[in-house]
Amino acid sequence: MGSTEEITKGHTVKKKMALGEEENSNSSKSKPLSGETTPDPLEHGIDDDLKPLSGTETKSSGSDTESEIETCSKQSDEPQGIPVQGARARINSESSSENGKRQRTISDSSPVQNFLFPGVAASPPKFMSLEEVMKAAKGVSNMVLAHEIAVDKNFKLEKFDPPDNSIEKQVRDVMHKAFWDHLAQELAQDPPTYDQAFVLLQEVRDNLLDITLPQHNKLRQEISETLDVDLIKQQTEHGLLDFSQYSQYVLSIMARLCAPVRDETVRNLMKESDVLSVFRGVMETLDLMRLDMANFTIQQIRPHIVAQSVTYEKKKFAEYLKTQNDGLELTRAWLLSHVKPEDLTVPDDLEIRGVVNSVINRAYMELLSWPDEKMFPETVVLDGSRILELRDRLSQVCILGSVLLVTLTAVGPMITQPDAFKLKLKRNLCIILDPALSDSETLALMDNLAEQIIKEVEDHLSENEKPQLPQSAKNALKAQVLEIKNPEHRIRSLISKRSVEFIATLLGSTTTSPVQIPPGLSTLQEELAHICGTFLRLVAHNRSVFGEYYVDILTDHIKTERQKKQREEKKEESPKENAVACTSSD
Repeated sequence: MGSTEEITKGHTVKKKMALGEEENSNSSKSKPLSGETTPDPLEHGIDDDLKPLSGTETKSSGSDTESEIETCSKQSDEPQGIPVQGARARINSESSSENGKRQRTISDSSPVQNFLFPGVAASPPKFMSLEEVMKAAKGVSNMVLAHEIAVDKNFKLEKFDPPDNSIEKQVRDVMHKAFWDHLAQELAQDPPTYDQAFVLLQEVRDNLLDITLPQHNKLRQEISETLDVDLIKQQTEHGLLDFSQYSQYVLSIMARLCAPVRDETVRNLMKESDVLSVFRGVMETLDLMRLDMANFTIQQIRPHIVAQSVTYEKKKFAEYLKTQNDGLELTRAWLLSHVKPEDLTVPDDLEIRGVVNSVINRAYMELLSWPDEKMFPETVVLDGSRILELRDRLSQVCILGSVLLVTLTAVGPMITQPDAFKLKLKRNLCIILDPALSDSETLALMDNLAEQIIKEVEDHLSENEKPQLPQSAKNALKAQVLEIKNPEHRIRSLISKRSVEFIATLLGSTTTSPVQIPPGLSTLQEELAHICGTFLRLVAHNRSVFGEYYVDILTDHIKTERQKKQREEKKEESPKENAVACTSSD
C-alpha cells in the first residue's frame, strides 16, 4: 500500500509549516534605456559577411522580495518597449510549454543538504551536539518548504514514484504484493481468517479521518462508529466480518469527500465485484485524496505563508548560522569578487550605500552565467535550480534571436510580409526548442532548426508563387545557421550582451517607466519579459531575506580596505614630512 509520506516535490521537503511575522519587500522597478544614436547592425542589416541570398549568389557568414512580489514586465502598446511593473507573466504563446513552466532535471543532492553543508569552512571546527545539528536541519527543511511555497504560486506536492528498475521500487512492489497475497490467502481459508483484513480496515479508517476537514464533526463521528475497532475485532473473532459491506460504505464516504478529479475512479471501484481489487483501489485512491487535501491546505494557507515568508526565512537562516563555523563563506567570496578597485575609493559612509547596491546587482547578474560545476552561495542555493533554468532559457532565447536575424538577413529580399513570416518562423522554431532544458540540448537541435528554416522559406516562396531557392543557397543558409552554435559568433554575442544589459538595467532601475526592448529582440519580447520577471522576482525575495548580510559583508570590506589605504598613505607621508622639517631647520 502506498503512503503519502512518500510524497515530495522533486527532492524537496516534508510537509511542515511554522511561520513567523510580517516581511518587508523590495520591488524591482525600471527606467527607460537611452536611445541608440548610431546605426545598429541588428536593426539595419549586417555587413558583407552576411549578405542576403538571391538567385545563385551565396555567401556564408564569418562569424546569447517579497515572495508574492511579481516583477514581470507587462506588454506595452508600443511594440518596442515593455513597462516592468507588477505581474509574473506566463508565456501563453505557442512557444511555451503546456503548463507555462519548464521542467528541469534536478540533481541528486537536496537543497537542505547543499544548504547545511555548502563547503568546508576554513575556521576551526565547532563542537555541537547531535540534537543541535538535527534541530538546524529540521529548521532549514521547514525553511525550504516555506520558500518553495512562497516563490512558486504553482507549488504542489506530488506522489513520489521510485524510478523503474530501482531497488526501492522493487522492494516496495514486493512488500505490497506480499501484503495482498497474504490477505487473499487468509480470506480463502475455511473458515476465513481476518487478521490482515482487520489491519487493513484500521488503516482505511485512519486515512478517511485524515482527509476530513475540521468542520466535519458529524462525519468523523460516523466514520469512527461505523469502522469501530472493537466492533470489527468482535466480528473477526466470530467470523462475521462482511468485507463487501464495509467496502461499499468506504466508497460512499470517499465519493462525498473526493475532489471531482477522483469521481470516475470511485465510480469504477463501486462497479468492481472482487473485494480485494476494491480495497486495493481504495488504498491507492485514499493516498491520492490525502495528497489532494494536502495541496488544498497549502493553497488555503499560501497567502499567510507569502505574508510571513521573509521573516520566517530570516529567523531560520539565523538559527542555521549559529550551527556553522562560517555559514557565509561562499556568499562572502561571491560578493567580494564583484568589488572593483574604484569601489574602494568611496570618500564617506554616505556614498557606500550606492556602491554596495551596485556590487550586489553585479553579483546577481553573474548568476545568469553561473557554471554547472560551481557551488552556489549559501544564500542562493534554494533557488539554484530556478537560476540554472533561467540561465539556459536566456541562452536559448539569444540563440533563437540570432537564428531569426541571420535567416531574415539571408532571405529577406525574397520574403513578402517579413513581420508575419518572422512570427510564424519563431512559433515553429519554439516548438522544436521547447523540449530542450539545457544549453547542450538546445545546441543539439540546431540541425533541426536549420532544416525547419529551409522548409519555412520554401513554403513561403511556394505560397507566393516565387522561384525556389537553389541548392547552393540552401546549403549556405544552413551553414550560417549552424555557425551560431559557436558562443563567439558575433551576432549571438551581440544579442547576448544586449539581453544581459537589458536585465541589468531593470535590476538597477528605480522607476516604473516602460523600458526599451534591445534592438533585434523585439520579436522575442514575450520570452524576454518572462525571463526578466521571474529573475527580478527571485532577486527581490532573496534581497528581502539576505540583504542585511550582503550589506554588512560589503560595508565592512569597503571600510576595512579604505582604512588600510589611509594608513598606508600616512606611512608614505611621514618620511616626506620629516625630510621637510629637517630642511627647514637647516
